[in-house]
Amino acid sequence: MAEEEETELSDDQKKGIAKWFLVNAPAGEIQYVSRDLKLVLNDDDVYNEAASEAFPVYNKSHLISLTMPGGFGDVLVTSYGELQDNEYLDPKTAQVAIVDHVKQACTKVRPATDEELPSAYVEEYRYVL
Repeated sequence: MAEEEETELSDDQKKGIAKWFLVNAPAGEIQYVSRDLKLVLNDDDVYNEAASEAFPVYNKSHLISLTMPGGFGDVLVTSYGELQDNEYLDPKTAQVAIVDHVKQACTKVRPATDEELPSAYVEEYRYVL
């Protein structure tokens, strides 16, 4: 019998596998999966790249809610409220939350500009709902 040769995975392959595990973590369990994955990978650079790409996808697909500093309340991390990569609009308070996806925390809050807020027509319906 021929012996099978073990091949080392490339960093891109490791990153792809790590992203798959992170994105497909059960609801509310991504921090546990990421901790274990970091130990298994034993490569901070590969882990950090995978986490920076996977956490935003996970957070938006699971509609996580984060507490905003300053007593403004909570903001939902969704693709609907996303203004930029790490900025999410809370229309109720007219605030924009800056989110650290990997830590799953809201780091800063700033007032929303007029261009970022919904029109008065839309706001009337949002308020009623």
